[in-house]
Amino acid sequence: MAFTMGLADVKNNFSRVTAEINRSGHPVTVLKNNKPWVIISPVQASGDVDREALDIAVDFMEEYRGVFEELAK
Repeated sequence: MAFTMGLADVKNNFSRVTAEINRSGHPVTVLKNNKPWVIISPVQASGDVDREALDIAVDFMEEYRGVFEELAK
Protein backbone atom coordinates (compact mmCIF):
# COMPACT_ATOMS: atom_id res chain seq x y z
CA MET A 1 0.00 0.00 0.00
CA ALA A 2 1.41 3.40 -0.99
CA PHE A 3 1.16 6.32 1.42
CA THR A 4 1.75 9.93 0.41
CA MET A 5 2.04 13.18 2.36
CA GLY A 6 2.74 16.77 1.49
CA LEU A 7 6.13 18.19 2.38
CA ALA A 8 4.66 20.79 4.76
CA ASP A 9 2.77 18.10 6.71
CA VAL A 10 5.90 15.98 7.03
CA LYS A 11 8.00 18.96 8.10
CA ASN A 12 5.48 20.05 10.74
CA ASN A 13 5.00 16.53 12.11
CA PHE A 14 8.35 14.90 11.38
CA SER A 15 8.72 13.05 14.66
CA ARG A 16 5.20 11.63 14.53
CA VAL A 17 5.45 10.74 10.84
CA THR A 18 8.74 8.91 11.23
CA ALA A 19 7.52 7.11 14.35
CA GLU A 20 4.47 5.87 12.41
CA ILE A 21 6.65 4.81 9.45
CA ASN A 22 8.89 2.92 11.85
CA ARG A 23 5.92 1.33 13.65
CA SER A 24 3.97 0.33 10.54
CA GLY A 25 6.92 -0.61 8.35
CA HIS A 26 5.33 1.22 5.40
CA PRO A 27 7.27 3.87 3.47
CA VAL A 28 5.78 7.29 2.73
CA THR A 29 6.25 9.22 -0.49
CA VAL A 30 6.67 12.93 0.24
CA LEU A 31 5.13 15.24 -2.33
CA LYS A 32 6.47 18.66 -3.25
CA ASN A 33 4.15 20.70 -5.46
CA ASN A 34 1.99 17.56 -5.77
CA LYS A 35 4.86 15.60 -7.33
CA PRO A 36 6.83 12.77 -5.69
CA TRP A 37 9.98 14.23 -4.19
CA VAL A 38 11.46 11.72 -1.71
CA ILE A 39 10.52 8.47 -0.02
CA ILE A 40 10.93 7.97 3.70
CA SER A 41 11.18 4.31 4.57
CA PRO A 42 11.93 2.40 7.76
CA VAL A 43 15.24 0.69 8.34
CA GLN A 44 14.82 -2.98 7.61
CA ALA A 45 14.62 -5.07 10.75
CA SER A 46 17.81 -6.88 11.58
CA GLY A 47 19.65 -8.00 14.67
CA ASP A 48 21.99 -4.99 14.39
CA VAL A 49 19.24 -2.33 14.47
CA ASP A 50 17.96 -1.09 17.81
CA ARG A 51 14.54 0.43 17.04
CA GLU A 52 14.37 2.18 20.40
CA ALA A 53 17.69 3.89 19.71
CA LEU A 54 16.38 5.01 16.31
CA ASP A 55 13.25 6.47 17.92
CA ILE A 56 15.40 8.35 20.45
CA ALA A 57 17.58 9.71 17.64
CA VAL A 58 14.54 10.89 15.68
CA ASP A 59 13.10 12.59 18.77
CA PHE A 60 16.46 14.27 19.42
CA MET A 61 16.69 15.53 15.84
CA GLU A 62 13.14 16.87 16.01
CA GLU A 63 13.77 18.61 19.34
CA TYR A 64 16.88 20.36 17.98
CA ARG A 65 15.62 20.88 14.42
CA GLY A 66 16.17 24.64 14.62
CA VAL A 67 19.81 24.15 15.59
CA PHE A 68 20.38 21.73 12.69
CA GLU A 69 18.71 24.15 10.27
CA GLU A 70 21.01 26.96 11.41
CA LEU A 71 24.08 24.73 11.06
CA ALA A 72 23.00 23.74 7.55
CA LYS A 73 23.01 27.35 6.33
